[in-house]
Amino acid sequence: MKQILIIHGGDSFSSYEVYLENLRAKELDYDSLKLQKKWKTWIAEQLPEIDVLLPTFPNGYNATYEEWKIYFEKLIPFFGDDTHLIGHSLGAMFLTKYLHEDTLPQKVRRLILVAGQYGERDGDDMGSFLVESAQGIDKSAQEIHLFYSQDDPIIDYASLAAYQEDIPTATAHIFNNRGHFLDETFPEILELLQKD
Repeated sequence: MKQILIIHGGDSFSSYEVYLENLRAKELDYDSLKLQKKWKTWIAEQLPEIDVLLPTFPNGYNATYEEWKIYFEKLIPFFGDDTHLIGHSLGAMFLTKYLHEDTLPQKVRRLILVAGQYGERDGDDMGSFLVESAQGIDKSAQEIHLFYSQDDPIIDYASLAAYQEDIPTATAHIFNNRGHFLDETFPEILELLQKD
């Protein structure tokens, strides 16, 4: 049975003090407090015959890699022979770091990384999710797809080139007007998931 696991984004900091400093400085936008449709749930709605798993990983506002690793390893026994892993933003960074360090017992059908930062970004604290290499992640996936937009205000677009250097077999999907992929829909990923 085909199954899709989507790992959301979040924030990670090098220390609790840096997290508190960020929390104090963060400004809230009233409209962002309202219910927002997101492409992750839209994908699930478009594929009712497929198990689309949307777990909430621990402490998304102050995530730590070790906590996410513990949680992810509890999910691995559920993976079937047609599993597709999607990571967005911090989720992409998590999957990259995890699969660089650990190989899955069985390759997933597709690994889709959406807007994951590679290396440090000026002024941003990647915390324990810092990606310093993506080498070897191809040992855990039959196909790897990278989605990046040139106008992303959160992730350095240069991250794409770093990923491509480490995983030359990956397929790049490049956009120039999608920002950080926070849209309500994501037809390009839907089309990819509908392929055999």
